[in-house]
Amino acid sequence: MLLAAGTKVGPYEIQAPVGAGGMGEVYRAFDARLGRDVALKILPPSFTIEPHRLERFEQEARAVAALSHPNILAVFDIGQYQGSPFLVSELLEGENLRAILDRSPLPQRKTIEYGVQIAQGLAAAHDKGIVHRDLKPENIFVIKDGRIKILDFGLAKLVQTLSEESEGATLAALPPAVTAAGVVLGTPGYMAPEQVRGQGSDARTDIFAFGAVLYEMLSGVRTFRRETAAESMTAVLKEDPAEFSDAGCLVSPALDRIVRRCLEKSPEQRFQSARDLSFALSALSGTDASGFAKESSTPFRWRSLRVWVPVALTLGMLAAVTWFVARRPAETPVRMQFSIPVPGEVSHLAISRDGRMLAFVSPDDKSGIPMLFVERVGSPAATELAHTEGASYPFWSPDDAAVAFFANSKLERVSVSDGSLQTVARVNFARGGSWGSRNIILYTPDPGGPIWRVNADGSNAAPVTDKLLGKLSSHRWPLFLPDGEHFLFLAANFGTPEENAASAIYLSSVSGKENTKLVPAMSNPGYAAGYLFYVDQQKALRATAFDPQKGTLVGDPRLVIETIGYQPSVYWGTFAVAENGTIVYSSVAQAAESILTWYDRSGTELGRVGEPAVQANPSLSPDDRRVTVDITDLKANNLDVWIEDISKGTSTRFTFDPAEETTGVWSRDGKAIAFRSVAKGSGVNLKNADGLEPEKTLVKVGGVLKEVGNADSYDLIPNSWSQDNSQILCALQTSTSDSRGSVIVLIPASGGKLTKFLPSDSSKTNAQISPDGKWVAYASNESGDWEIYVTTFPAAAGKWQVSRGGGTEPRWRGDGREIFYLASTETLMAVPVETARTFSSGAPAPLFQVRARAPISSTDLFTYDVTKDGKRVLVNRYLKPDHPAPLTIVQHALADPAR
Repeated sequence: MLLAAGTKVGPYEIQAPVGAGGMGEVYRAFDARLGRDVALKILPPSFTIEPHRLERFEQEARAVAALSHPNILAVFDIGQYQGSPFLVSELLEGENLRAILDRSPLPQRKTIEYGVQIAQGLAAAHDKGIVHRDLKPENIFVIKDGRIKILDFGLAKLVQTLSEESEGATLAALPPAVTAAGVVLGTPGYMAPEQVRGQGSDARTDIFAFGAVLYEMLSGVRTFRRETAAESMTAVLKEDPAEFSDAGCLVSPALDRIVRRCLEKSPEQRFQSARDLSFALSALSGTDASGFAKESSTPFRWRSLRVWVPVALTLGMLAAVTWFVARRPAETPVRMQFSIPVPGEVSHLAISRDGRMLAFVSPDDKSGIPMLFVERVGSPAATELAHTEGASYPFWSPDDAAVAFFANSKLERVSVSDGSLQTVARVNFARGGSWGSRNIILYTPDPGGPIWRVNADGSNAAPVTDKLLGKLSSHRWPLFLPDGEHFLFLAANFGTPEENAASAIYLSSVSGKENTKLVPAMSNPGYAAGYLFYVDQQKALRATAFDPQKGTLVGDPRLVIETIGYQPSVYWGTFAVAENGTIVYSSVAQAAESILTWYDRSGTELGRVGEPAVQANPSLSPDDRRVTVDITDLKANNLDVWIEDISKGTSTRFTFDPAEETTGVWSRDGKAIAFRSVAKGSGVNLKNADGLEPEKTLVKVGGVLKEVGNADSYDLIPNSWSQDNSQILCALQTSTSDSRGSVIVLIPASGGKLTKFLPSDSSKTNAQISPDGKWVAYASNESGDWEIYVTTFPAAAGKWQVSRGGGTEPRWRGDGREIFYLASTETLMAVPVETARTFSSGAPAPLFQVRARAPISSTDLFTYDVTKDGKRVLVNRYLKPDHPAPLTIVQHALADPAR
């Protein structure tokens, strides 16, 4: 919320905004009761979601308010305003230390002066059991008179003091707070090694951060800053700061030793209290950079001895208990999470096994074509991999050196280091894969069939789950377990919610002999460290303890993340889990939105139809005044056919069944619409275009179809009507134990049996009957790549190839003198044709690049349509979001949130 001047927040009157950040918005306000200006911070409403979190905030705020130390920001009051908590503190005039260091490093004398004050403030907090946990220049404020104030104990953790004999008050541990998405619990480069590892924090954690700040104050260089957050954390764990001399600055050896003692990797080797550190720094007061020649003089040596004698005594006492400390159990990991930016919306993602690398699919900035990107976790930039156009559902190799993905009806693998590409297998509309430790790849080549296996070099492809789960015909999202033999997968039905209820995650093996139902679900599985992850019906990510050897779940499911993006059309949650338990996820579905957009033949935009949506399959009515389009309702997890009235500017929902209904195709007279329905088995329904009469089922497929051959599963999708409206050409997607594809069939518009129109020697789809009813244009991959062909109708005799260099989605011009299609570069092509006596075609001519929304489902057959005169093109145009939702990384996801 943004508060206007004059707004009353309790007894405080807002005067002006001061700033904003991840922890809330800050305003200058006036306290009328005491007649003073104050700073008022409105915190995010998420603090009130969990009662424990709000209670914790209030207790921590009271604890900080009770400190009353000149080097800690004074807290005056807390309260709530319109459901959001607020905190009132003293109003400071000056600037934070970051602004000062951005101009130049500090002299040694000024560094010591500021350092003593910071250490004294930390000591006061530590005495009360409060650890800051995010000390950095941004949280250190320099008042105009030179006094230091430590800000923002919002990440503070209440801990027991290290010594049971401490005279300071000790606050009891409180219930853990829920970690807000996108909040970095500590800042890379200032986090102590124990923070990076997810272990507990105490006063010595702040001392490490203080050492990093001291180093930066003296050198002007951020101590452990690297190119990415992950590399910064690695530097904290493994590297020592460079010598001050390397940064071109002169620092006394005594101060150098203090800085490096603060930055020891082991907490036991650092100063054990901020009070000792304050004492050591105070002993250096008056020493400046010009005194290096005095290092050998007696006064300086004795001053150093006075500093280090008490420190040495302290370390000596600590050495006596080192053995005991080493024997204590390691502190439990602490949950940490942070957000990373992405170049565009992410449709599919994967994380490497070690949790260090991401692979994701996002539209290319120029073409809008989905491309494969890789990125180091925490890096500010992602690398787009060439020749991965149309990529979907990536997954990593066991050594994290390559990424496999699906594109252009192929399963491919690409080397991350050199970009070399290799085709592994042929697919239709794939639904996920996994690359096991034995160099075997599992993949689902078709949404309506079993999981297959293939060696990583492309040899020995064969079905795996073809003899399992007969009624659950769709097997997808395979996930290898660490042994490289067993795997998890989703077995699902397509239909009504009641039919979908039988869907579940199963455990099986490469041998295909095992089949164990684990948990009812409609999502891809995840696995790490003895836990099975999945998305529940409320779109929450849950985890259940899982014993892979016994194939059993233990205990009740645990809530891991409250909201996960979910794509209902494919039953896929936008999350991935590394073997070390690191999770990457998006809280939104990230399905690309598009807008129906008019273009002329040169690619000039002429106008738009309807509103942006997750939509597909635009189909113009015969009079070009209406268009059917499939629209996904992400909230309701439903997919329906809608009608956009171009002349009236209205939008009307046309289908209403809870099961998927897609791919509306107009009859030649515009009076009826045929569409695909998966209620109780895939089939084709018919309904009057005015919507005034109930729909009727023309054909319902299921089981064995003698007319077209046996198959394990079918999906029937209407393509186009005959000229006399008596028949409908459909694409019948089939899957068997040893083949999968799509054939073209004919069904009577009055209902009845279907018949095969084109042979099933290859996949064929997008069949379009010519305006005169004598020809059919269709797409086929019989040559190994998709191309456009034409044959005769109603009996298929002869075949002519129209496209050159690849093509899909044929459309006829209204007079039958031209065929349009999409080239592999998403360029709209136009081919002149002659059909008077026999068929002939001219050279394809490029019109413009359509930048259409990429198909994400096997039912997404068309991305455009053309008016009958061929002068305008209606494109389902991809829309790049202004602010793509970031991805979130969660480390130690099953541990308690950081406190």
